[in-house]
Parts: sequence; structure tokens; C-alpha cells
Amino acid sequence: MADIRIIRGQRIVPDVEQALRFAGYESKGAAWERAEGMCRDMAPLLRRSLQAKAVLAFTEKRLYVILTLGAAVSRQIDRYQDDGDELAAVLFAAMADTCLFALEQQVLQQLRLICRQKGCGIVCRHEPGSDLPLSVQADAVCETAAGRTAGVTVNAAMALSPEKSMSLVFDLCEDPAVFQVKHDCTACPKTDCPQRQAESAREVRLTCPGGCRVHDYIQSQGTALAMPCGGKGMCGKCRVRVVRGRLPVTPEDKRIFSEAQLAQGWRLACKAVTREAAEIVVPVQEQQGFSALAAEAADEGALSLAADHDYGLAVDIGTTTLAAALVDCTDGKILATATAVNSQRSFGADVVSRIGAACHGKGKALQKAVRRDLTRLMKQLLKDHPGTAARCRQMAIAANTTMLHLLMGWPCDGLGDWPFHPVSLGGKTYRAQEVLGPQSPLADATVTLLPGMSTYVGADITAGIWQCGLASSDDVSLFVDLGTNGEMVLGNKDQRFIASAPAGPALEGGKLTWGTGSVPGAICGVRIERGRAKVRTIDHTVPVGICGTGILEAMAGLVREGLVDETGKLVEPYFHKGFPLASTLDYQRITLSQQDIREIQMAKSAIRAGIESLIERSGISRQRVHQVFLAGGFGYYLDPQKAAVIGLLPADLAERTTAVGNTSLKGAIGLLTGAVTLEELQAIAAGAEEIVLGNDEAFQRLYIDYLNF
Repeated sequence: MADIRIIRGQRIVPDVEQALRFAGYESKGAAWERAEGMCRDMAPLLRRSLQAKAVLAFTEKRLYVILTLGAAVSRQIDRYQDDGDELAAVLFAAMADTCLFALEQQVLQQLRLICRQKGCGIVCRHEPGSDLPLSVQADAVCETAAGRTAGVTVNAAMALSPEKSMSLVFDLCEDPAVFQVKHDCTACPKTDCPQRQAESAREVRLTCPGGCRVHDYIQSQGTALAMPCGGKGMCGKCRVRVVRGRLPVTPEDKRIFSEAQLAQGWRLACKAVTREAAEIVVPVQEQQGFSALAAEAADEGALSLAADHDYGLAVDIGTTTLAAALVDCTDGKILATATAVNSQRSFGADVVSRIGAACHGKGKALQKAVRRDLTRLMKQLLKDHPGTAARCRQMAIAANTTMLHLLMGWPCDGLGDWPFHPVSLGGKTYRAQEVLGPQSPLADATVTLLPGMSTYVGADITAGIWQCGLASSDDVSLFVDLGTNGEMVLGNKDQRFIASAPAGPALEGGKLTWGTGSVPGAICGVRIERGRAKVRTIDHTVPVGICGTGILEAMAGLVREGLVDETGKLVEPYFHKGFPLASTLDYQRITLSQQDIREIQMAKSAIRAGIESLIERSGISRQRVHQVFLAGGFGYYLDPQKAAVIGLLPADLAERTTAVGNTSLKGAIGLLTGAVTLEELQAIAAGAEEIVLGNDEAFQRLYIDYLNF
């Protein structure tokens, strides 16, 4: 039974200026003044009519809220309309809206105290008719017993009565410190709302000339558009919309889009070729607010720039994201960090796709993209800390071997086929302009590339070995960097074995129907109870897709609930339509399809088979593995127990697993501050034996075994 609380509004008064803006008055003038006079005359009547009340109903997992100003306010609006005084009705209703918002603020203030007393928190706010179906208002009325407690009912059209009433729904958690109750304007469908807060542009309009590939033209204009499948027309991520002119419909378009979407102009940029000039809209929401893992900076209040100190920039170039840190090289403090999306993802989600793109004439474009990203990050950090640029004389860059080749413009021909022949594994120092081009903001600086170990186990893993102490400890540890490739190291100071498992981008959202990066609205947490999914999104906004941790938790829930069998087959009725997780703002169903699950199976099987092959081939007993380190953004937020449920991690090692964050960036920082020398890193890189899994019979056998759940 719900715990019902009643809150009465106290000393609520209408906000006349806000009401006038609600009513459509944009600037002060004669019309504004006349309407303002009417509002002030009606305000006492409104205050006498108010019967402001809120009813809260706490259930096990949710809080339902009904707010109302009472029936007298609605009756007065009806009287003005019956008398033919439409202006008075509009102004009175607008003032009532300001009172309803004022009641909401009073309730939210008291709600924080109630939550603390109950020992619960709020992780997400929902609004029926916005991010939940309007029918949820009936649930809210039922749970709050609103007919009896507040005189509020709901009709067959799911509208509340009295008119000046509203409903809210909140997801509860067990942590009272979590209190996410604010309205999200960016997720609200009322785009013309006068209260709407400014939001960043979510689309770019371009006019493509005739005879060009649309995706190539978008890139040439400096706009990045995800293309995880490498331009094969399979993932559906590079979608654009024609708003003027024509773009022929391709077979790939027909496979990805419905007839209605094709009629609306949706096309895949990777396959679209213009015959004549066409104006297109490029959605760029995914590029904004992309979450990436950096390092922890010092407290802003404790920072001060010393005249005699030197500064440096540490950089991690990841396949998906970039991270940078401005470092005081003298005292070792991190002044600030910044992150960004790696624009090279427009050429493919994984290193294999980018190697292919580079070998087919896209090398210069890939180099230009990452140089541009790095320059922007550097300028941002230096601009925010005036005085550091002149004394910033060093850079240290950690990255996998492919990213180093693309950054330096080295040929990638030797990276794609066995036997691999990289141009370099790093470990050398260059002038900044050699690495970043003539536009480098640090013309006089030197740039050191951390050393890698092999073609597919790069400098980012060398940095991780140092950061986690594998090269200096007697204890045996397993280090795993989860990404599009699963690089792993097993060993201690005496011996170390390295390997790389080709996981592909599925665990980071690539190739999945609704897969996305760590953007606002990405489903990052999933619980499946009694056959229904309950989700949590990044920034608690309306769902837009599902990212890595959400994918893993959804799969763990499906396995636990028996909704997939051991082969990964979804039970009916989900086999053909997919398992529903949530709905978007326009009520499209976000699902995990049967094909999505196959992609996840292949990715998790590659990681698990890689771990087991590494243990088997090394001759090191798994009982000797003292600790497992999970590196990278995906690993940082991963729940090891849920990873063990789907077979991504061995169950016997899950309890010994620790997330260590961005060890690649930390290694670059360590080189700048003198915590580790280049010679020490080179010794670490040289002291590892590689096990090539692609040629390993045990890996092939285990890969097949671990496809099952």
C-alpha cells in the first residue's frame, strides 16, 4: 500500500510578469500595460479561489504526485469564457499557471526533507505526456487516491480535472543524497514554452553539391557523423534528412528506414550520392555532451600558477574519445582536464575500419580530424588557465598503435594483415608541429609518444601496466582494457603476457539498432523485473538509445529472467520484435533485437575467450591471479557481477575486480611529472610476451564455447 502525504500550498501569489509572457506578450508597451492592469485587478480573485494542494504517494519504486489549484479556479476561467471575455480567461489561466509552478516548487522543497526522513532518494523525474504516456496520469490518480484526497479525477482522454492540475512521477532509489527532481527543458516536447531554457543546436543544415557522397561532404565541412560500420550501410547511425532537393533511395535505406521515414527524407549518409544540389539536416545530438573518462583534477580553489613552474599537456587518444590534462610538471598537480569525441569515428567505430579507410585514401582526412580535435582540447585548457601557454613546453601522448599511426600520418598498410609491420610503436620525442601540424598552439613544445608493445597492444596498455603496478609487484594481476578491442595483460614484475581480443564495437553501442555513446539520454542502467524493463539514463533525460553499461545490464537481466535461452535466443513474443526497454520522446520503442543480442554475444565471447586463452597459454594458474584491473570508460562503470552473469568475466575473478579508470591518461601524466621515465616505460614495453589470439586454436575453441550464456 502506498504511503500517502498531503501538502497544502502556502501564501501562493501569481507572478504577473511571468503570466504575461505565458500569454504571449513579448515586450512591454501599450498592450502589455493594459494586460498588466487587468491581471492586477484579477489577482485578488485568483488568490481567493486558490485551493492549492499536492498529494504524494510513495510506492516501493516510484513516487506519484498530483498537484492542483482546486475546482474554483477552473470555474472562474469558465465564467470568463461564458461571458465572452476571452482575454480575461487567457490572462486568468496564465496567472493560475504561475501559481501551479509556485506550488510545484514548494512541494519539491518539502519533498527533499521527506525523502531524507524516509531514507530514499530520487534518480529521475518523469512527466506524463512528455517522457511517459499520458495514461500514466490514471496510475497517479489511483495511487494518490486523488479523487478523495484532492478532488482530482481523470477522464477517458486521460486529462485531469480540475483543469489547473498536473501530475509528476519520480523513480526512487535508496540514496537520500540523490535528488534529481528538476524539469528538463531539452526533453520537453513543448518547444514554444516561454519558460524553455536555451539548448544547444541539435542539427546542422548543409547544402551538398551534386555528384558527391553525402558523408564525405559532411566531413569536409567539419561536422562529425558517427559511422560505426565503416560505411557499409549496416548500422544506421549516419542518418540524415533531405529537406530540399532529392536523394535516391538505396537498398540500404530500405533496410534501415520505414516507408514513412523514407517519405520524410531520411537517408544513410554513407550510401547517399547527390545527383543535384540538396539541402540536408544532420542530427548532431550524439556529438554533444559525450561522456568520456579523464583524470581527477585538483580542487579549483587550491590552484595557483607559480612563476617558476613548468607546465605540460597529457593526452589519451582513444578510439572513441579523447582526454587531456593540463599538468603542473613541477609539483605534479593536475590543473584541469577536458574530453571530446574522437572525430575519426566518422570513418568507423573500430581500428580495423579506420585502417581500411586509411589504406583507401582517407589517411590525410583521419589525421586532420584527430589533429583538429586535439587542437581544440588544448586551446580550451590553455584558454581557461591564462599564463600557462608560454610555459607549457611538453606534451605526452598515450594511444593504441593504430591511433598513433593515424595521428602521425604513417602508412597503415602493415597494420591490417598478418604478419603485422607497424611503422613505429612510439617511444620517441618530436617537435609539436611535426605531430599536430603548423596550427599547433604550442609551437615550441616537444611531444613524446609513449611506447607500445605490438600492433594491437599499444602505448595505452603500457601506461596501464605502469599505473597499476604490474611491472613492480610480486603478485600476479590481470589487466583488461575494455573497448572495441579488449587488450589484456597477465603477469607481474617477472613475466608478463599480452594479448588483444577483437571484440568489436557492440559493447560500446556500435552496430546495435539503438546503440549509442555515453550521451545524455543514453540508457546506462537496466533492471528487468517480472518481464518488464526499468531503465536509468545519463543525466536522467528522455531515452535516446542504449550505451555500454546499459547493454550489459539489460543482457544480465534477460539471462536472469530466462528471457533468452543459453544460445542467446529471445523467447516469444520478443524473438521477432525485440525486447522493449523504453520509449523515446516520440514514442518509438527502444528494443534489443535478436540481431543485437548476436552482436553482444560475439563481443563478450571474444573478451572472455581472450582472458581464458591468456591464462591457459601463459601457464599461470588462475588461483595465482591476485587482482583484476578493469581500465577505460566502459570498465569504470561496469558491474563485475553482472558481467559474470553473461559470461563476459569469469565468475571466480569477478570479486577480485577493480575499476581503475583512464590509466592511459594517467601514464601520460606520470611521464610529464617525472613519476615514470621514458626509459622505464620502454623497459615495460619490451618485457612482455605477446600471444596472438587470431592464430590460437585455444582461442577459437573457447570463442565458440563462450558464445552461449
